[in-house]
Amino acid sequence: MEQAEMGAAVEPQPENWDQLEHPADAGLTDDQELEHDPDHDAVGQWGLFGPRTVTWRVHSDPLIGLATLRGLALQVLHPEGMANVFATARRVDDPWDRLQWSQRHMGAVIFGNSIEAAMTGARLRAVMGQVRGWAGDGDEFRGDDEELVLWMHCCQVASFIEVTRRGGLDLTDAEHETYIQEQVRTAAVWGLEPDQVPATRRDLARYFRQVRPRLRMTHEARAFISSLLSPAVPELIAMTQRNRPSWAPVAGLAWSSLPGWARSLYSSVPGDGAGSLAPSAATVALHSLRDELLIAHH
Repeated sequence: MEQAEMGAAVEPQPENWDQLEHPADAGLTDDQELEHDPDHDAVGQWGLFGPRTVTWRVHSDPLIGLATLRGLALQVLHPEGMANVFATARRVDDPWDRLQWSQRHMGAVIFGNSIEAAMTGARLRAVMGQVRGWAGDGDEFRGDDEELVLWMHCCQVASFIEVTRRGGLDLTDAEHETYIQEQVRTAAVWGLEPDQVPATRRDLARYFRQVRPRLRMTHEARAFISSLLSPAVPELIAMTQRNRPSWAPVAGLAWSSLPGWARSLYSSVPGDGAGSLAPSAATVALHSLRDELLIAHH
């Protein structure tokens, strides 16, 4: 399978990442964050979202990194999705590089202004447009095929909302629905039309039921998940996190938080510890981890 060569033009800019995090990290008070300024909104400085959106609450949660890993573990179960994951990592056995890439791009779209969101979408589409391969039915595919982009998007949306909510983020059912509706805006950045994208929990569940027959375990997907559960010490954690627990159990918890049908595709539990937790135990562990991360943050 051919893979795009990525040049500097499509690499994310690390120096901008800190500026794209939640305004609370820049020392703003809650009142300052939520103060409504019509002129500020009018020029699009909030971008696609703003402090009052459910999206900001979800993506400011301390479990969002773990949710990103879960999304990647889902994405690689689609053979063509695996090709897209590889296309945006410098090494195919280095999920930490891909995690950092995902977090930067999502941060720019969620917390950046309109220009940053648009530029991020353009960079991603440029990379995916260079991915070429052959599907299981013998047909050629491109990384920017709409069905494939939709799969990548839905895996992210489902993982972000399910992990943070299971971990204890206080969201009502209505806010859960609102988050999924808001993410139609993110899908537009990736090049999808609104009527292509699930906008309710029911639609999202129906989408996964429809796509499941096309999913399968591949050697590359198994190698990817193994590198998650038995990683070298990731530079990303050393650079951006403090007082965090050992990352291998956290990665195992990301795998344990997958839906049962996805775990069954892996056919065997990849290791022990957090990677072997039952769903109810995984939910308890997510709560405990979130509490620990909140304490460490403050």
